[in-house]
Amino acid sequence: MAASSSPVNVACVWGANGISGVAMVDALIEQDRSNWNRIICISRRPTQLDVDDDRIYFISIDLLESSVNEIVTELKKAGGKNITHVYHFTYIEKQDENELDEVNKVLFQKALDASIEVAGEHIKCVTLQTGYKYYGVHKGGEYLATRPYQEDAPRHQGSNFYYTQEDLLKEYAGKHGWKYIVTRPNIIIGVSRGNFMNFALSFALYATLQKEEGQPLLFPGNEVAWNAVVDHSDAMNTARFQIWASTNNEIHNEVFNIHNGDEVRFCTLWPYFERYFGFAPHKQMFDADDIQTGEIGISQFSLAELMPKHIETWNRLTKHKQLDSSAFNYATWNFIDFVLGRAFDDHSDMSKARKYGWKTTVNTVESYIRCFDRLKEMQIIPSI
Repeated sequence: MAASSSPVNVACVWGANGISGVAMVDALIEQDRSNWNRIICISRRPTQLDVDDDRIYFISIDLLESSVNEIVTELKKAGGKNITHVYHFTYIEKQDENELDEVNKVLFQKALDASIEVAGEHIKCVTLQTGYKYYGVHKGGEYLATRPYQEDAPRHQGSNFYYTQEDLLKEYAGKHGWKYIVTRPNIIIGVSRGNFMNFALSFALYATLQKEEGQPLLFPGNEVAWNAVVDHSDAMNTARFQIWASTNNEIHNEVFNIHNGDEVRFCTLWPYFERYFGFAPHKQMFDADDIQTGEIGISQFSLAELMPKHIETWNRLTKHKQLDSSAFNYATWNFIDFVLGRAFDDHSDMSKARKYGWKTTVNTVESYIRCFDRLKEMQIIPSI
């Protein structure tokens, strides 16, 4: 689906080393130079991008530790005065909700202030990626929005850093006269080198270790989660949508749910996972405990507790197969526990995106397989 870009577009990707940032860079460079003639990438760590394109200029800078003036200086060196499109993916995890809100507000505000200082009126659109936490999926119960989630769902009570970021975006857009796009993906399927904080990588490590130890691929979560409809968002598909929406002259100041568009349940995904990793089919068994719809944290067993006990197996396997032993350190077992321990459907309505003309649907099984294949190429999991 072609983007209606002008010949002088310059992208600025904040958080370029993360899963979504890497996908955005890949999506930008697959387009012709007449659409994008410069791609400025910003991240705390040195570049982890596995691409070779002379349009890319990478800035390694710690946004929290740097002043806006210091960030501005680096952007000017990169030709930032010509930035037309800003794509924001930076994120820092904090357990305390107020700290989470404050630190991610600072990241986004610094990015906005620096972009405005350098590019000013050249900026056409700022795109912010949030997610389904907007709908209270991390809290459940009375905080949970009605399914399927609608973009205009009422906000839940209490702190939510997505609310803070979206309000900040709307305020800045109104003040400075550029349009904004907010996208809300769900479980993001993708890979970035040295930053493996995602469901697919953590699951692949779990499957690899279960296989190595001759154990079946057990579903850690509850029976409701096993059968629930759960949206997944392929990182490349999401990036392509973000480019399309941000450069579409018919779309102004909109919020979009964005997922693969197919109906996904873990009970139907699991046989494909078993086949890919070489497991015999296994009938999943669940406790008969009464589970209330909307609950969170209901699992048969916790990977966050289980997997650290298998570090010796991992070290032995990585040595034998010459794998990247550091991958285990980046696995987010708590995130898998969270996703699989929820007792509710987790899906949104994508009719707004469809109404504007986005027709793409991605097969989630194929998306996972591409991701697992890439992990093999990167020597994160064994190829045989």
